[in-house]
Amino acid sequence: MTTPIQRNAPRPIETKPAEPTAPQAPARPVAQNNAVRPGTGADGFQPAAGTQVTANRLGAAPAGAEEVRTTSATPVAPAALSPTELRSAQQAIANSSDGRDATAVSEWLRNNPDPAKQAAFMDMMFHFGPVAGGILDSVQRLPEADRTRLSQALDNAYRSGAVSPQELSAAVATSGRGALPGATHEGLAGIIAGTGNPDLIETYAKAEMDIVRASGGDDPQRSAAVATALAGMPPDRLQSFLAANGEGMADVIKNINASGPDATSSPALGRLLDAAGRINPPTAESVQLFTNSIDKLGENRESRAAAARFFTQHGDAVLSSLQDSSGSLGLDGQKKMSEFFARTLFSPPQDFAGSDAFRQNVMQRLGTMNAGLARHANENPPSQDAKRGARLMGSMVGALEGGFQVSLDELGKRNEAVKGMVDLLFSAKSLLPNLPIPGAGKLKDLTIDQIQRWVTSCLQERAQQPSQAIPFHRTFGEQIANPDLRTDYDAARGDAFLNRQRGLSR
Repeated sequence: MTTPIQRNAPRPIETKPAEPTAPQAPARPVAQNNAVRPGTGADGFQPAAGTQVTANRLGAAPAGAEEVRTTSATPVAPAALSPTELRSAQQAIANSSDGRDATAVSEWLRNNPDPAKQAAFMDMMFHFGPVAGGILDSVQRLPEADRTRLSQALDNAYRSGAVSPQELSAAVATSGRGALPGATHEGLAGIIAGTGNPDLIETYAKAEMDIVRASGGDDPQRSAAVATALAGMPPDRLQSFLAANGEGMADVIKNINASGPDATSSPALGRLLDAAGRINPPTAESVQLFTNSIDKLGENRESRAAAARFFTQHGDAVLSSLQDSSGSLGLDGQKKMSEFFARTLFSPPQDFAGSDAFRQNVMQRLGTMNAGLARHANENPPSQDAKRGARLMGSMVGALEGGFQVSLDELGKRNEAVKGMVDLLFSAKSLLPNLPIPGAGKLKDLTIDQIQRWVTSCLQERAQQPSQAIPFHRTFGEQIANPDLRTDYDAARGDAFLNRQRGLSR
């Protein structure tokens, strides 16, 4: 059983058995100005001078925002430390290791702003393997400026060769497989993401992912760390990583938000979804990441917000990926979309960032589908494309109704489901002003209180049949003038609604 995460709890620094408990002077001399490791001075990944690099630093910006920083075009090689600097560096590493807090290391870097000195410091610290990883994971108390400084120093050290890929991988502690109290590795992953260096991020993510897979694919804490780190990748490199690591990413998504405080509080999945949303146009891999994440949204506000943003931006690609040959959502698509709507529209928390825009996008999408079918009102028989459009619209309406009923019956969130339906309908007033509400008039003429009373009274009158109490499908179905398309719509809507409960994640 996975131990619950204690985010603010101190935890032991994991060291190799043969290493001392506190860092001592490194076994080999500190690198000199002219002693950069052979073949590492060239920077094959760094853009030209002044180029802006995307970096999604942990805690730096609201979810969904893209942060940009500029790094030096040329990495700075490590320089020799003076005896005084060497002693103070050793003491800072020891203090941070013993205190389970990166403050002393951060202060050393602040007091020694020369990138060459900082590279030598990182060179020394990474000689101690998991001690370095443990220090960089202990950043909970550091302000954002200090975390940024750590990321920048690590980025330069990696690009200059002061920290090798092998040393970076060795800094990822394996003891306990990430399941010790407080051992989330998300602090370390946030520093890694903050470098904006895709090669460094990939090296780290693969090291964590290899440990996840070696443990049988069951490691929620490391999975969150992988997602956190990958969120710092630029879109093209994230796409390449997703394409090359399908099985590993399946394990990561399988575990994320699985248990403990992460289920509601970790920003990891939300950050990864936002990063995937920046892959534009969307790819099969980025869309699969979204659809595989639906049953991991749970009650995590940041995960829900990011998933809503992804669908708002890439909803066409999502629905297309879930369609079968007839145009309807397939069985898997019906299940996924019902849960997606249950989690984002009809159950708490419903006040996530961008929720209003998401509701409007959903209703606008239905309005666009309905307008498309109106152009085929007099076709006999209607075209295959029109029939596919009717089935997709029916599936989406059925999934919406299914999500509403899932929230009522499966999740037991009656009040929240009612609020979600009221908010959804009210958000469409300006988008679909002539939408008829059975027994209540046109949507454009109703206040939010009138919609609230209508939804509530319908449920009271038919408490045992909420799906029929709120005839959401009729508000769209009755506007389809072509009888063949209406038949296709009704059939697809019914299938999607009946399959609403399958695969629901608690």
